[in-house]
Amino acid sequence: MLDVLDADTHGFARGDIARIESFWTFGDLHESAAGFVLALGDGRRAYVDFLHWHGFEQEEDFRIEVEFLRAGEPYPAFSSAHEPQGGWSSDTAHLGKLCVTGLPPLP
Repeated sequence: MLDVLDADTHGFARGDIARIESFWTFGDLHESAAGFVLALGDGRRAYVDFLHWHGFEQEEDFRIEVEFLRAGEPYPAFSSAHEPQGGWSSDTAHLGKLCVTGLPPLP
C-alpha cells in the first residue's frame, strides 16, 4: 500500500508520513482489509482504508481510500459500533519501520 500512495491522488505520499498512530486489520479466505491512522509531517492526520480482494483464479484487485481527520478526531466514523473488526491497535513499532525502510525488493 505504501508504494501506491500518490500525492496527486491521495493528498500525500509515503515520504509525508511522520508516524503510524494506530491500525486495524482483518483477513479471511476472500479478502484482506486494514485501516491506518497516520500523522503526516505537515501536521495533518489521515485515515487510509485498504481493501484487497484475493484473486485465486481471478484477477486480484485492491482499493485505497483516504480521509483526512479533523483536529481532535481520534478515529474515522464507522457505520457500526462493532467496526472495525478486531478493533484498533496502537502497537505500531513494526509498521513504523516499514515507513522508514520500505519493503525489501521482490526477488
